[in-house]
Amino acid sequence: MNIQQNLIAGVLTLLPLAAVWFVLKLILDALSYFGSPWASWVTGQIEPLLPTILADLLTSPLFLYVVGTAFALFVIYLVGSLATRVIGQQLLESFEGLLERLPFVHMIYSSTKKVVAALQPKSGNVQRVVLIDFPNADMRAIGFAMRTFTETSTGRELTAVFVPTAPNPTSGYLEIVPTEKVIPLDMTADQAMAMIVSGGVVGPDKLTFLHRPPPATTELPMTGT
Repeated sequence: MNIQQNLIAGVLTLLPLAAVWFVLKLILDALSYFGSPWASWVTGQIEPLLPTILADLLTSPLFLYVVGTAFALFVIYLVGSLATRVIGQQLLESFEGLLERLPFVHMIYSSTKKVVAALQPKSGNVQRVVLIDFPNADMRAIGFAMRTFTETSTGRELTAVFVPTAPNPTSGYLEIVPTEKVIPLDMTADQAMAMIVSGGVVGPDKLTFLHRPPPATTELPMTGT
C-alpha cells in the first residue's frame, strides 16, 4: 500500500515539473532552430583557425544548440528593444507597409497581431475572460471576448469569443454569441490560461456558472382619470 501511495505521490510531484520541462523544451527547440543557421555559419568560419579539439567542440550538436538558442534570444531582445524606440517603431511600420502588399501574408500577420493585442492586459482593468454556452446550453467553456458588433437585421449586440482548447490553448474555436449570454468572470487572462493548460486542476475555488438575470424593471402604477 505504501509503495502505491509513494508512486502516486511521486507522479503528482513530478508531473508539474515535467510539464514545465516540456514547454521549455519546445521554446528552446524553436529558438535553436531559428539560430542554428547563424551558429553553423560562424563555426564554419572559425573552425579552420582552431586546433582539432576546439574545432570538434564547436561543431558538436550541443554547442550549436546552445549558441543557436543564445543568438535567437539576443535577436528577440534586440527586436523588443528597438520596438520600444521611435526608430524601431518607424522600421516596424515600414515593414508592415511592405507586408500589406502581400495579400495572404498580410492576412496572417494582421490577424495574429490583433489576437495578441486582444489577449494583452488592457488599461483600466478591462475584463476579457468570459464563460459561454459551449458545446451546449448545459455546459460552459472559458473564452476570451475579442470584440463586439451589431447584428444587421435586429440590431442585437453580438460578441466574438475565442475558446481555447485544453491543454493546448494555441488552437480553439471562434464563437459568435449574443452579448447577453456572455458571463463575465473575475479572472485575469493569466489565471484563465493556467486553468486551461492544467485541464482545470489550477483554478479558483468559486466560479460564476449561471447567467445573471436582467435587472428588474419597476412599473409605475397606473392612475385613473
